[in-house]
Amino acid sequence: MKKTPIKILRSIDILTSLSTFELNSLYTHMKIEEYKKGHVLFNEGDAGELMYIVLSGAVSIAVNTPDGKVLEIAEITKGNFFGEMSIFDSAARSATCSSKIDTKVLSLGASDFYEFIKNNPIAGSSIMHKMLTITTRRLQDTGAFLSDMVTWGEQARTRAITDDFTGLYNRRFLDEVIENRISESISNGNSLSFIMIDLDHFGTLNNEYGQEVGDKVILSVVKVFRELFSKDDILARYGGDEFTFILPQTSGAKAWDICSKLIRKLRKIDLLDNLEGTLNKVTASIGIACVPDHTSSVGELRQLADKALYQAKEAGRDTVVLWGSEKVESAAKSRIPSFGRRNRIISNILNALVTREGFLVMGHKNPDEDCVSSMIAISLLLNKFAKTVYLLIPGKINENYQYLLNICRYNAIELIKNDKPVPSGISTVFFMDTPKPDMREFFPDSGRIYNNKDILKIEIDHHLEADSGYIGDKDYCLVDEASSASELVGLMAFKLKNKEELIESYNIQDLFSRNFVLAVLTGIIGDSKMGKYLKTRREKWFYSLFSSMFNEMLTKKTHKHSKNFSTMNEVFTELQQMSQQEDECFSLMMEQKINISSKIGTVIVNKDISNQMVLHYGHETIVSVARYAADSLAEYSQLLSLVVYHDDNEESNLIQFRIRRSHTYKVFDLRSILEAFEIKNGGGHPGAIGFRIPEFEIPDLPEYVRTLVTGIEKLMTEIL
Repeated sequence: MKKTPIKILRSIDILTSLSTFELNSLYTHMKIEEYKKGHVLFNEGDAGELMYIVLSGAVSIAVNTPDGKVLEIAEITKGNFFGEMSIFDSAARSATCSSKIDTKVLSLGASDFYEFIKNNPIAGSSIMHKMLTITTRRLQDTGAFLSDMVTWGEQARTRAITDDFTGLYNRRFLDEVIENRISESISNGNSLSFIMIDLDHFGTLNNEYGQEVGDKVILSVVKVFRELFSKDDILARYGGDEFTFILPQTSGAKAWDICSKLIRKLRKIDLLDNLEGTLNKVTASIGIACVPDHTSSVGELRQLADKALYQAKEAGRDTVVLWGSEKVESAAKSRIPSFGRRNRIISNILNALVTREGFLVMGHKNPDEDCVSSMIAISLLLNKFAKTVYLLIPGKINENYQYLLNICRYNAIELIKNDKPVPSGISTVFFMDTPKPDMREFFPDSGRIYNNKDILKIEIDHHLEADSGYIGDKDYCLVDEASSASELVGLMAFKLKNKEELIESYNIQDLFSRNFVLAVLTGIIGDSKMGKYLKTRREKWFYSLFSSMFNEMLTKKTHKHSKNFSTMNEVFTELQQMSQQEDECFSLMMEQKINISSKIGTVIVNKDISNQMVLHYGHETIVSVARYAADSLAEYSQLLSLVVYHDDNEESNLIQFRIRRSHTYKVFDLRSILEAFEIKNGGGHPGAIGFRIPEFEIPDLPEYVRTLVTGIEKLMTEIL
């Protein structure tokens, strides 16, 4: 029976240790060649490109002697190899080879052999060891050849199983030895730790500083590895900035201790200290899983270590996580690792805005412009959903910031000084622009709020310094690289803008109101010193965008020319002017109150007065004040309010209707009004609705309002 090529290969001495899979893999790189007796395969001095294995026949290896004679130094028969120096080195042939009889051989190119070694490092190492032993014995009389060949052979073996750049083991080697190491650990009753390491933001580092700096960082990191780990540990570069280690006879706790030291030493690498860029520290995220504590399966061990690594990244990076353990070594706040992660956090926060009630908004002790501005901005977003919002402020606050706080008066945002207790019913706390927990604002019952796990803690901050620390709940920390916390609130607003169904259902018409835009812009201006310290393209884009938005608003009828702010005093002057305008607008609007119903406080602003208000105060101010007027009237009547006014003629021909209910009157879902009157162009939620009707459909506005109020009173009676 004729032998198959694989059976033939299995009978060859240097290949006996290979598995069937490895033999098949090797065979795909080989070529069968047949030669008649006397055929010269190569001559002494020829370039060496192939090695050969004799399948049948015999080959003569001969050299030229100094006196011009030909000396046969070896006969290669079935199952043996020759021409191996083309594998060890690309030097010229050192002998002449010819077939002594009809001969069949397998040829293998050097590049093909190294491709096989790359994919099968242990098998390749075994082949080379056997070749080396045989060649050493064969050429023991030719010392000049022997020394060079042995040295190069050892170097080739090293290259087969190590990463050229770092000198650590390579991925293929680690993948092949891990199963044996686990089996040994289980058989001997020892622990084994499996560690996965990713350098943080390495792609950004390369982009900002260049590959040369990136390479220096890798080598510095590897130097730290070698200092901390033992010679028995298997340290492998898994690819790029990813490393995987096997620590035999090492418990998870011990591995965690070593890795905790590791991330502390990595932070001390000073290569980035004096470079201009967003990264100035070398940090890593590390996940650990163990045998036998967690699993005895190779696949599951990898999965658990990978999950621990993911947890380390989720915890803010620069972190070590031991799977299934409370052991977490974490340092400073860090940028959010991906767009997807940031979008999920923003989505979580926006969902909290919609579904939760009772919000407390606070900043840090001695708040600056950005802290106060971001508090105002997030409160205005909450106001869009008619939420109860309390703003916690210090007893004494910079006089300039009073103008910011004046925005609260007409937007249903209640101010609470830090020496007063917080009202009950708080479900959610926003921590704004606060670098670490010990900088939080404190107040009489702060412990009750901070320690209550049922109260959701949301954090919005841009401080990523080494001594910073997270305050908010997991998956609710919008902590990222930005010019200011206000910029991050602006980012949230743009994400909210894309949720069209939500915008429509809550009847949000002025998401980017003048107050909101100016609050965000003030925070960006304050922290960036009028844009001088903006770093990234995104920061510059936000600054330009909100500046443009507000300057455009300033060109409305209340301001005849565009105005670019050059100092913070100009910003505060503008805020003060807005505050005075809102006071005047509110007084004028409340003068239009009419007595139609004792249950429903009602204001009707006719077209002439609406046009006058638009001319003097602007559309944005009217919208803000109308909301505040509706809130005030509802609380005064203890039931409902109705505020009616005309849109700016240049914007539309619509009449706006806003209906609010008192916080104590919760039995009436205001959305039933829209259904009862078959109103299509409107929306809202149980406590507040708004709708719009074209002027031409209401020839007599006071009469229409009386009919509307009578119908609403009837609905209220039916509920009772």
